[in-house]
Amino acid sequence: MRFLPSPVRNRLRFRLRGKRFLLARRAFAVGLLLVAAVLAVRPAASPPTSAEPARARASPDVSTARQPGLSTVPIHLADASVADLLTPGTRVDVVTADDGDLSRRVVASMATVVDIRPPPDGGSRFTSGESKGPLVLIAVPTDTATQVAALSLRKLVTVTLR
Repeated sequence: MRFLPSPVRNRLRFRLRGKRFLLARRAFAVGLLLVAAVLAVRPAASPPTSAEPARARASPDVSTARQPGLSTVPIHLADASVADLLTPGTRVDVVTADDGDLSRRVVASMATVVDIRPPPDGGSRFTSGESKGPLVLIAVPTDTATQVAALSLRKLVTVTLR
């Protein structure tokens, strides 16, 4: 059975092919494209990490980083799970392994943990997806700060708790 086009259907067909409707469709398509681009670039919401409650329990000793003669140094630990044991104000020794043999070397003694920053969200397609774990900020004497920073970039470092 064949349906004959009615005058209402003909008018609707004419309006859907009109210039105004074509412009509205294009504007809608551009809007959808912009929304998709914003959602693709926007970072995902990160869940709260265990380092945030540790910052809330900060002791009054954390202000030691602002004392003269001390500098704050960021380090990535060889074992990221050790950072879960640290809280601001904890005293630590920074240790690294020497090249060649199994001996160890204490780089900084009695350093104070200032803050623990959570690792960045799993990388994007523009950066490497490899995460180095949480960033631990420690306060050390200024004369050893550059040595600790340089060694933490070249070698794996860890801390011993005091």
